[in-house]
Amino acid sequence: MSDETHYQILGIHRRAPIEVIDAAYQRLQRLHQGEYMPVLPGVTVEETPSQAQWRRIQLAYDILSSPIHRPIYDDKLWNEARFAPQPAKMPSGKNILKPQGAWLSSQKRADGFLFFRVGWSADFGETQAQLEQAIPAADRLYSPETGQWRVVDGYDDLLAELFDNFERADQPPPKELPRPIYQRSTRTPTIRHTWQPWTGWPLVLIGGLVVAIGATLFFPANRQAELAAQATATAVVAANAARGFVNEGAAPTPTPTPVPVVVVRAVLVYTSVHLRGGPGTDFPSLALLDNQREYIVLGRTIDNAWLVLSNGEKTGWVAALTVTPLDPLDGLAVFSAVDTLPAPLPLPTPEPTATREPTPTP
Repeated sequence: MSDETHYQILGIHRRAPIEVIDAAYQRLQRLHQGEYMPVLPGVTVEETPSQAQWRRIQLAYDILSSPIHRPIYDDKLWNEARFAPQPAKMPSGKNILKPQGAWLSSQKRADGFLFFRVGWSADFGETQAQLEQAIPAADRLYSPETGQWRVVDGYDDLLAELFDNFERADQPPPKELPRPIYQRSTRTPTIRHTWQPWTGWPLVLIGGLVVAIGATLFFPANRQAELAAQATATAVVAANAARGFVNEGAAPTPTPTPVPVVVVRAVLVYTSVHLRGGPGTDFPSLALLDNQREYIVLGRTIDNAWLVLSNGEKTGWVAALTVTPLDPLDGLAVFSAVDTLPAPLPLPTPEPTATREPTPTP
């Protein structure tokens, strides 16, 4: 009992991890429950065999569970095994031919042949010579590249005398050790039914959001109708405003306005500006505008980067940085590249300036 290692006391392998060590200790603790007796300094207590065994178990666990003491203990076991005296070998009664102590590294039987390799021998040359002398050349084949022999079955007696670990064809296979039987718990676990919150509500919210976005992208009919109505009302109001510029002295005819819109007059900053077919320089140029007259701004983009402008013949887009509006742009309708623009409106007529006649000199 005193020659047992700490691994043997706990019943574990020397390479067992800390989880296996804890499990083995807990199992032994349940078996030896109540047998621990603390040893006080200066007090002599007679231990029972069970208590002495538990003390060894506790010592083994304290050492093997420590990351500091376990490597020291493993080095101690390795040194003891390395320098331990080897027991004397018992003389064998077998008539082993020279060289003594030869053994095979591999052995296999297949298709009436025996394939083997010589793993160790005191003199490999002498072993090869004995095999070539005892076995005819027709029954053997040796490969120097792989070191493998192929011999016809029937030379088991010769090979058993030459090699210590040779397995004869009539040798019974080793008995299989019985597997351990572990006691299983017969207790039926109790299933408790508790309320669990439904975890599918995030998917419902995400699905609703996807449906809403898809409906907005693929069914924009309502928005197109609203923009068309707004563009028509804008054209009507702009026509009335232009007519008011032409006939300034006449009394304006009241016209109902379905939707309140704003029309802004503007002038160009540069000498000439392209009127394009969309809000971007990639769209084609519809006309070339000059800065010698005023124009009517009918709409804008949502970021005020491009303006919808009419030159009296066509309605298109111009960059906002090339136009100086004479009124604020806040009330203008918002358009995009896919929206239908209103019809072109006539440009306002500039007001005539009165000229003073020269006073005759007396």
